[in-house]
This record gives sequence, structure tokens and C-alpha cells, in this order.
Amino acid sequence: MPTHVTVDTPNASTTVVIRPHIRKSVSDAYLCAFPLGFIGLHRFYLGQPIWGLAYFFSLGFFGLGWLHDLLFMPKIVERANRRLANPQNPIEYSLLEAYALCLSPGGIVFGLHQFYLGRKGFGIGYCFSLGFVGVGWLVDIFRLPMLVAEARQRQQGSEVSPQVAHKKPQKRIDDAYILWIFGALGAHHFYLGNIGFGFAYFFTLGMGGIGWLVDFFRMPVLVKRANADPKSPYKHLDSAYVLTFPLGFLGLQHFYLGKHGLGVAYLLTLGLAGIGFLADLIRMPSLVREINQSIQSERMLAVAIEAESGFAGNNNNSNSNISSHNYNAATASYQSPQPPTDISVGRSKPSLLPESNANNTSNAAAASLQPDIPRPYGPPPAYQSIVSESAPQIPQTK
Repeated sequence: MPTHVTVDTPNASTTVVIRPHIRKSVSDAYLCAFPLGFIGLHRFYLGQPIWGLAYFFSLGFFGLGWLHDLLFMPKIVERANRRLANPQNPIEYSLLEAYALCLSPGGIVFGLHQFYLGRKGFGIGYCFSLGFVGVGWLVDIFRLPMLVAEARQRQQGSEVSPQVAHKKPQKRIDDAYILWIFGALGAHHFYLGNIGFGFAYFFTLGMGGIGWLVDFFRMPVLVKRANADPKSPYKHLDSAYVLTFPLGFLGLQHFYLGKHGLGVAYLLTLGLAGIGFLADLIRMPSLVREINQSIQSERMLAVAIEAESGFAGNNNNSNSNISSHNYNAATASYQSPQPPTDISVGRSKPSLLPESNANNTSNAAAASLQPDIPRPYGPPPAYQSIVSESAPQIPQTK
């Protein structure tokens, strides 16, 4: 029976229905396996549709897989129950199982080993192309250990960090070469993420076959560019020449360089009557260099604007701190300077002593006349003269 669990949330209480896991029975599995096990009925019952399809198209791996399951049915059912009870647990990839799926007719017809290893894109491709016309299937027989090791590594990475499971996988050069078989349709470019090149190859049959052949030699470079993180925004001379020859009169090279107006003009005038197409073969290095320089200038300008905005933000913070500091100084209480206290009473030396009584009124008047003098200094005190009135006058000589 289902279990009802009430979960308290900040807004309201929510009732969650938890349905218990129904364990598979060994006796039911034997009943499905004994009469119709060669078509994989017991595998479908255990929740293993990939294995069911493999058995269906190979008649239980020509009877050998069916006999194996009859002997080891309790172990197979136990592992299936463990998997169904904890569906969040990772799959235990086995090289033996991968070879069993690959060597079955379902491997070449439906790419079951690719689905088993989590490579659904290649599995769908194998379904519609008979394992890429058999070539991909043959290559998989030799590289299957590497594919299983990659699947295990990807699984371990997802266990350490969940973000790894959503990270874009690295492109493989062997996958790119297998898809190059259909390179005239741009399959390898779609795989590498070059969607524009993929459509260009699809509608021009690999740029008249020339681009398809050139890509065989520059495939390592293409895979390296696809795996770059982040991708470079700059244009590449080899890619521009591939689009220029022999179908440059369609203006595809100008669409690639970002000059869409010129590309439309080439498309409508067949490369400006062929003259512009021939000129592009000669001036293509300068065109690519010019575009890359403009891209670099735009990036430098963006960095400068970002740096200036950050400096302005820091300057505003500094001004706010200075204003706060001035406000605190302006509101500070005034403290007048005190006369020295270490002068002996009996000693008399000429010194600058502030007047204590007579000049208090004059100091107050001076302070009222100078309201803009910053504190805590205030107006300067009045000092008495050290020259006596009875001192003899020094005659001046002409």
C-alpha cells in the first residue's frame, strides 16, 4: 500500500505519496524466460529494455544468452531489484556486457552498446544508418574498452561533483573520423558544434567534395578548436579558404567573416560575375587579418570600459568615505591649544606667551569674523610683544 507522508513547509503542509518498490520475483522471471526467453521477455520483465531488444534481434544471442540467464537467474533478479530499489545509484558499466550488446545484431542495427554507455546521439545515428554503414560498428569492436573506460570516468566525476554530469563532454577525434564518412552531409561538423559549416556542407555536398577531403587532414585541428574553453572568437584562414574554393561565388566565405551584405551581393551576382571570387582567393589572408584585428579592438575596448567602470565605482566609494570623514571632523568638538606647563616660576625668559585675560575678547571677535577657518585649529591667539618700550632706539644711518 502507498505511504502518505506529511511534509511541513513555511507556507503550508504538503502530503507526499510514497509508493513502495515492488520486487521482482525469481519464479516470475523463470516463467517469462523458459518459453519465450530467446526473445528477451524476462529481460523486459526485469526492467532491462536494452537487453530485451538485444535478445529479440539475436534470438537470445543465438541461444547462448538465454541458457546463461537460465543458469544465473537468481543473481540477475537480485541485481535488477537492487537497481530498481535505488535508481539514483550509478550504472555499473561492464566491458563484457558492452561486447555482448555490440556483437549482437541489435548492436549494428540499433547501436544498443552506444545506448548502454550513455552515448544516445551515436545510438540514434546507428539506428538510422546501420551503424554508419557498418564502419562505425566495426571500429567500435576495437575501441570498446576505451569507450567503457570513458563512461566509468564520467560516472566517477559525476559522483564527486554533480556539475560534471551537466558539463559538455569533450569531443573525440575517433568519433569525428567515423562521422567523416558522412562528411559530405556535414555530419562531423554538426558533431563538433560547427552548425553553419554543417548546413553549408549539407547543401553543397561537402563544398563539392573538396572541403570533405580537406577536413580529413585538418580533423585534429578541428577537434582541438571544438574542445577549446572558451572558444576563440577569431576567424581561421583555413576555414575561409574551404568556403572560398570552389564555391566562393556563393559568398559563403563572406558570411563566415561576418560581412553579410557582401555575402548576399555575391549570392545574387555569382561572386560579382566571378571577378570578386577570383580576387578573394588572392586577398583572403588580408581579409581574415582585418576581421581579426577588428575583433581584437572590440575586445580591448570592452575590457577598457569594464576597467573604467570598476575604477569609477571605487572612486565613488572613496568619495563617500572622504565625505563621511569630513562630516566627522566638522562635527568634532573644538579644543583650544593649552600653554606649556613646564616653565619654572622663578625663571624669566623671553617667550611667546598668549595673553590670558585682556585678549579673550579680541580672540572671540576674531573668531566671529573668521567663520570659515577649519576646526580644530580655530583663530590664532594674540601674542604680546617681547620688545620693551624703554629699549633704546638704534639710529638709522643714511
